[in-house]
Amino acid sequence: MDRGEAGRAASDAALERARLAAADLLSAAVRAVALRTLKPEDVRDEVDAAVLSRRFTSYAPSGELDDAWADLDFARAAQREIETIAGHTAGTADAGRLEALAAECGRRATALRS
Repeated sequence: MDRGEAGRAASDAALERARLAAADLLSAAVRAVALRTLKPEDVRDEVDAAVLSRRFTSYAPSGELDDAWADLDFARAAQREIETIAGHTAGTADAGRLEALAAECGRRATALRS
């Protein structure tokens, strides 16, 4: 494998990691928003009831929903940026940006799930 092929393989791997991380963040954000906006009339089973009960009986900072919405917006913007980068020949700078997006999406998804 020559340097050009190695660079393309690294760029492809960075692109895939970024896509997966953005999709994971989007999934985590959608779930967080859904859990924090659940209404009594939306309860379908014991799990929903437990989530709703916990939300009403425990301290939940009001900023959590705002953070989840912001993460949802970030995930969508990251996906658009990733696809823009994928649409042209990715270089070293693009691979670095993809890695940064993957890391930030991963950090935000972990924070949402904690």
